[in-house]
Parts: sequence; structure tokens; C-alpha cells
Amino acid sequence: MRVTALRADVSDIDGWWDTVSEAVQQEILTGQGALARLARGYLTAHARAEGTSVRPAVVEPNPEQVATSLRVTGPVAFRTHMALSGSAEASVRVMASQLQGAAERLVLEGDRATTMRTFATNESMAGWRRTGGGGSCPFCLMLIGRGGVYSRRTVTFEAHDRCRCSAEPLYRRGEEPPEVRRLQREWREATAGTTGAGAVAAWRTFLAAQGRTQ
Repeated sequence: MRVTALRADVSDIDGWWDTVSEAVQQEILTGQGALARLARGYLTAHARAEGTSVRPAVVEPNPEQVATSLRVTGPVAFRTHMALSGSAEASVRVMASQLQGAAERLVLEGDRATTMRTFATNESMAGWRRTGGGGSCPFCLMLIGRGGVYSRRTVTFEAHDRCRCSAEPLYRRGEEPPEVRRLQREWREATAGTTGAGAVAAWRTFLAAQGRTQ
């Protein structure tokens, strides 16, 4: 996606987008479908390992949503940055970065939507925990550190561009894994004496000092 964007015709950005958008969108939808199938297989095997069974949800891709998101992070982002900077070269780089981030998020939606829809429709699942995919940002690490507290009555799974997090369904409440316990301990130490926005700022400072920021 990034390579395609960097080759954009800046003299006719909308014409260029009309030429490449269909292929780009199809690539995203294909990736979504592949990850959705993998997620259904994982959910079935995961439930079996927990001594139960689930019927994974089938979530159909939303071509209109994909097309809109890509247009906003593609030609719209290019024109917005051009109006601010006047630099076609810089605007192409910004567009390429935003398109790449959006593309990754949209592809991963196949996994995330399948998991969360399955969770919503299977009472055998007690909750879920957020898991990271490497290089998690401070905000995501904060959410991962909360462990298996998420339920149907709390929040839905949210992801930003370039986020590699996913949701792990839970069939019973139990001890958190070592990585979660470590994050919880670090959070308590880093945010001692702070609350709210101050705690989040202290957490970011703590991670930055260790070089653990994106």
C-alpha cells in the first residue's frame, strides 16, 4: 500500500486514485476475509481447548466502509496536507503513511470483528482481555494491563491505525498471565499519587524513559 501511494500522480491525484482504488480495496477485502477465516478456526480450537464449543460468527466485509476510509486517508489526506504545506512530495509521504495505517487496521478488522461478534453472541464466554501484537503504544499497553476485565457491559474493542492488538476470549476468570501482571505492577509504580490524565501522562513518561514508545 505504501509503495503504491508513493507512486501517486500528484498532478492528478483523483485520477490516480480512480485508477488504483478498486485493486487496493479488493486487496483489503481479501485480507479481511482471510483473517476472518483464521479467526473462526482459532475460536473453535480455543473453545475446544477450554472444554467447550462455540459457533464463530460470520462477519461480512463492508466494501463501502473500506472505500470511504481509504479515500479519506488517500486523496483527501493528500489535498489536506497540500493546502497546509504546498509540498507535493511531503503530501505524498503523509498520504502513504496514513493509507498504510488505515489498510492495516481494515485488514485486521476481519479478525477483530469476528472475535467480538462471536463473544457478543456466545454466553459461554465470560469476558475478554486485550492482547498486544508487539510494539504496542502506551495507551494500548495501559488497556492490555487491565487484563480480563472486559465484558458485554463494559466496552467494545477499539483499535487505531497501526494497532496490532487483538481480543482473547475468556471462558472463566482466573489468574492473569505474567505479561499482564507485569504491566499492572508497572502501572501502579509509574502512576503512584496520580489520577486521571495525570496518571496517563506519568505512564507515558515511564514508558518513554525505557524506550517503550511507538
